Order: sequence, then C-alpha cells, then structure tokens
Amino acid sequence: MGWVKVDQILDLFLPPHCALCGQSIARSPLCQGCLTDLPWLEPHDLPAPAGFDQVWSALAYQYPVDRLIAEAKFGGQLATARALGELLALRMPESTPRPDLVVPVPLHWRRQAERGYNQAEEIARGLCWQLDWRLAAGICQRQRATPAQAQLSAAERRMNLHAAFVARPLRPELHILVIDDVLTTGATAEALAHTLRAAGAGRLALWTVAHALKSPGSSQACGDQAGRLKV
Repeated sequence: MGWVKVDQILDLFLPPHCALCGQSIARSPLCQGCLTDLPWLEPHDLPAPAGFDQVWSALAYQYPVDRLIAEAKFGGQLATARALGELLALRMPESTPRPDLVVPVPLHWRRQAERGYNQAEEIARGLCWQLDWRLAAGICQRQRATPAQAQLSAAERRMNLHAAFVARPLRPELHILVIDDVLTTGATAEALAHTLRAAGAGRLALWTVAHALKSPGSSQACGDQAGRLKV
C-alpha cells in the first residue's frame, strides 16, 4: 500500500510522461499514439521454449521496443522497466488464469550488484502492481555467473547455462508465471524451466516483453542484437 500511495502523490505533483514521446499522460506508461504504433505480436506467432505450458511475448524486438529494453536493462531506468511490465498487463492474453507466484528470471548476485537491480524483477514489479499479483523474486536464484551469451550459438548458450539456476522446493499445485525482458533462442528460459520443474513446479508460464523474431536474410543479426540484451 505504501508504494501505491507514493505513486499517487508523485502523480499529483509530477504528472507522468510517455516513455517514448514525452507528452503528459495519465497512468498508462505510453500515450495512446505510441501504444498503437508499437509492434504488437499475436500469441500464435511464437515458438515455445521447452518446459513451459504457456509462452507469450507482447512485442516484436525492434525499434522502439529495443530502445526501451536497453534503457531498462543498461540505462538505470527503473521507471522504464516497470512501464514495460505495465505494458504486459495492458495486452495480456484473454482468459489468463491468476498465477500463484510471479517469478522474474534472476541475475547472479554479482551482476545485480554491479547493475544495481534486476530488470526482469522490475518488469515483473510493474506487472504485479497493475494486476495485484504476487511477486516472488526469491523463489529462484542464479548460482553460477555465466558469461554473456551474445556471441554464442544456440547450442553454446544451452551449455553455458548448465546448472546455472537453483530453486526452492515448490508445490505441484502452484501456477508459476516467469517474467523476462527478451526471448531470443529460449536457452535461458529452458534452463530455468528445467530447474523449476526439478523443484516440483506444476504449471509453468513464460511471459516476456519482446521476442526476437527471425526474418529472412537477417536472422543472425536479429539474434545477435537481441542477445546483447539477454543475460
């Protein structure tokens, strides 16, 4: 409740602005024009990483979404990260069941200390704030500091993430929603799903802000660009 009250006070004295064009808006993270122009995806467009019962990404990973994610991940823009979570809430799939736990993809503690925050956790925080869902950031931890995956092949990414995560024991009746910024090869998501399943998780869903869709003639470039934003 304290957070909600602080946000209401800030909105009164410092009205929010669109994260893209800067014009004053109400509670939405973007103005209506910028919202309409975003590269929204349909659920059936997306290949699903192994281990998940449902996978959904709201947007294609292209301009201006790539800019927003870069700001959220590397630019210290926590407000942008939370705004991306609010976008997920605005366009969530119809008939989505309420998850018992919302779990952001964790960062290794050393990388999080360097960055000052985990962008996936801040995205999940914005989503949970909008929908009054339960954020459970401590359920899973990244126990191994893996090298950056940007220049690795899909097979190398999977090897890189072997035994990278550890999770608390989970009850099989729990519905867990995993949140991340970008879905690229799916290696990180699959490694985390394997860990959560081994811990006893039942239903697993994955939502990401963006999906790095491959296009003819530019698939490698798309993967490389998205990889730079993937931990």
